[in-house]
Parts: sequence; C-alpha cells; structure tokens
Amino acid sequence: MAAVRSPRASGGRRGAPRRLSLSLVILRYFAYIIAGLALTWLAAFTALAAAINTGSVYPANYGAAHAAEFAEALAGAPAISAADIPTAYGYAVLDGTGAVTQTNLDGDELQAALDAARSLLDGSVQPAGQAEAAGSASTAEVGGAGGVTYAVAPRADGGACVLSSAYLPQFSDPALAESLPNPQNLMLAAGCAMSAVVIALIARRASRVITRKMAPLVAAAGRIGRQELDFAVERSNVREIDDVLGAVEAMRASLKESLEARWRADQQQREQVAALAHDLKTPLTVLRANADFVSEEMASENLDAGMRRELSAAARDIAGGAERLDGYVRLLIEASRGQAAVNALEPVAVSAFAQAVEKDARALAHAAGRRIKVAQDPRLAGARIDADAEALGRAVMNLVSNALDHAAGTVALSFSPAATRPGKAERPLLVIAVEDDGPGFSPAALEHGCERFFRDDASRAGAADGAHYGLGLAIASDIAHAHGGSVELANRANGRGAVATITVPLG
Repeated sequence: MAAVRSPRASGGRRGAPRRLSLSLVILRYFAYIIAGLALTWLAAFTALAAAINTGSVYPANYGAAHAAEFAEALAGAPAISAADIPTAYGYAVLDGTGAVTQTNLDGDELQAALDAARSLLDGSVQPAGQAEAAGSASTAEVGGAGGVTYAVAPRADGGACVLSSAYLPQFSDPALAESLPNPQNLMLAAGCAMSAVVIALIARRASRVITRKMAPLVAAAGRIGRQELDFAVERSNVREIDDVLGAVEAMRASLKESLEARWRADQQQREQVAALAHDLKTPLTVLRANADFVSEEMASENLDAGMRRELSAAARDIAGGAERLDGYVRLLIEASRGQAAVNALEPVAVSAFAQAVEKDARALAHAAGRRIKVAQDPRLAGARIDADAEALGRAVMNLVSNALDHAAGTVALSFSPAATRPGKAERPLLVIAVEDDGPGFSPAALEHGCERFFRDDASRAGAADGAHYGLGLAIASDIAHAHGGSVELANRANGRGAVATITVPLG
C-alpha cells in the first residue's frame, strides 16, 4: 500500500501552512467569550434604558426624587385611593388614632414604614379636634436602611400618609408591576441567560475546531490500532498538536519497522521448520525402503534361524521407527502451518503410558550409546491421566533426547505423583522428571530454554549430535500446556547435570 500523503503537504498551496500556538487558539476563544458577554450585557442595559426613556419603567431613583412631592399631594387630598399612588411607592394611610386604614405593604415592610412615621411625627398624630387646633404639620422625609427612603405627610384629620420607595426601577403599569418581577431583576435574569447561551455557543464552536484539529491524531491512532501502518500521519496548524502528531508518526514508523522485522523473523522460522521437515522426508524414505528390503531378504538368506529372527526384528524396529519419524515430520509440517499438534484428550493409564515411553527411551538411549534408568512410583498403580498419549509421549521423548545429547553417561527418567503447589486448588499431579549428568543449563537457558528457536545455551554447546534447532523444549512446553501442565528447567543440587520436568494433572 502506498503511503498516504497529507492534503496539506500536497500541491495547490504555496509555502508551509501557518502554525499557531495552542495558547493563542484558546486565548482567541476567551476573547470571543469576553466580547460576547460585553455585547450581551450592553444589550440588556440598553433595553432597560430604552424602557425608562419611553416611560414604561420608572428609573431607580424616581421614588426618592419625588417622595416629598407626592407626600404633600396626598396629605392635601380629601381621600386617597391606590390609583393615586405611582407603582414606585409602597404606602400606608393612618387615621387620627394611628391605626392603618389603607396600605399595599405587609409584614416587615409595613412595620418599618410605621416605625419611620412614628419617629418622624414624634407624637403629632392626634385626635381630629386637637389636630385642627394645632394646625397642619409640615411634610418631612426620613431615610431608612437598605436603600429604602420614607416620606411622611400629616393629614388634616390628624392621621398621616407614609410613602416608602426602594432604589430599584419599577414598571409604571400597575398590572405589569403586580405580575412581573421588577425590571432590574428581569434584566439580570435575561443577561445571565443570554450569557450562558453565548458561552455555550462559543464553547461548542471551540470544541468543534479543536476536535477538527485533533482529527489527524484520532485517525492515526485508529489506523495504528488496526495495524494499518503504511501511511503518513497528517498535520494540523497548531504547534503543540503537531508535536504530538510528530511523536505518533515516529511511533508508527518504529512500530512498522519492528513488526515488519518480527513478521520477517516469523516467516523465516516457519520456512526453516517447513524446510527441515521437508528435508527429513528424503532420508526417511530411503531408511524405510531399505528396512522393508532387509526384512524381506532376511527370510530367504542362508542364515541360522536365531540370526534371521534377530535381523528381522531389527529390521521391523527400523521400519517402526521410520514410520514414527514420518509421523513426527507430518506433525512438524502441521506446526509450521500453525495447525494443532495435540488431539482430543482421553483417559490413559499412567502405567501403560510409562511403559510405552520407557520402551522408546531405552531404544533411543541404546542408539545414542548412553545408559538410562527408568523408575515408576508404585503409588501410580491404577492412576490415570487425561491426555493425548502420542503427543505427551513426544514431549517426554524430547526431554529424553535432549538429556541423552548432553549426558556424560547416564540419564534418569522417573514417574511419580505430587501434590498441587501451595496456593492452588488441591489436585494430584503426575511428575515426569528427566535428569542427566552433563554440564547443566546455563542461566540463559534456565530463563529462555522453552522458547522457540532458543539455541544460546553456552554450557551445553557440546551436544552429541552437534545440531540443535531450539525446538525440542519449546514443543514439549506447548504440549504440556495443552494438557494443563508445564515444563520446568533446573540444575541438579550437586551442581552437575540438568533436570527437566513435565508436570500434568492426574485424572
């Protein structure tokens, strides 16, 4: 697949694109927010000012500025109704005894207005006859707490009229003043709502812009996750994001190189195994054909009966071993193609399995010129394992073959039971141990000996056959794991020789 070129890197534009700092991009949207909020509140204040200019709303200082004027007018009025009092005021009318006869105040507001009236009049509210003798008192104003002012006007009947006004704008229409909050609160609510809308819109815009600038990173991560590595990571016009994209591009290139090297190595290993398996078939064919020929000819040769029987048996052993090796070649070819080398597990008697392995191991030891000792623990009588006997036998024989190659003279093969390791569910185990009296495993082999194609075992370089491909222990380990077990490597306690152990669960 050809590398994908970035649109910004292709023709159609002169020069490199201008790169911005991420801080400048963020600062730009902060500026947008500030400008949007300023315009929002300017519009809110402008709307309130227009309402005041048209007379729809009283300005905030209207009540305090006209309090004396309205108080004097109400003091001289023979009767007072709610329609006579502007919406900028709260009011209360007192009779000559100080009782409230009319008011639109209640609670604390009414009490504050009465306290202000009594403080101002200072006892001037008198019965009607006394008020006429004393004459009419003058109008006065009293400033109260919390931005509220009071105006009190004595009336001719001995009572008084109290006006209270807060420093807030108010609708001039009594119906609007009754049903709506005061215009200042409405302006604040509208300003806050519009501010929230402005911030949300700008944040949405900023999110979309940043998401668009981050799109090359998302696309690159997705393609790398799918192992599509033959492409070039695009760039944005933001310096910090481009730095991240540059690091992703370096990672992609490094990962591509690493994976390609791994793929090449895997392919080489598969080809090596396949070639080895294929090359083994030629000598096996010759061996098998000659064994059949010897077996046939021995019957007609002028030899004594005992020798003929012995040669015939040897020839049959050759044919059987060749047939078995031919099966190994088939399995090796299957393994090189990634096919399974272990069939379904079936109950197998441990004693029978051990006898079959012992027979093969003694034949192999005889051919290698080594001695082998085989021991089977009596406690295994009647024990069974769930296994592919042929595959598990191959695994044991791989350990035996490895030990025979490195032994100085003797190999020991043993079958014994063991308990499950501490910390795991209790279950009996079958332990198959192969020991030799050779140089032992090197530290590298103890750590990596069961890995495929590992051959760097300096302490055991002098193998008897001189040719190791790093497959025997790895295949044994794979088969053991397929049986729910494991392969472990160690050196003997006396420092002379190696121990390879296969551990699988007993049925």
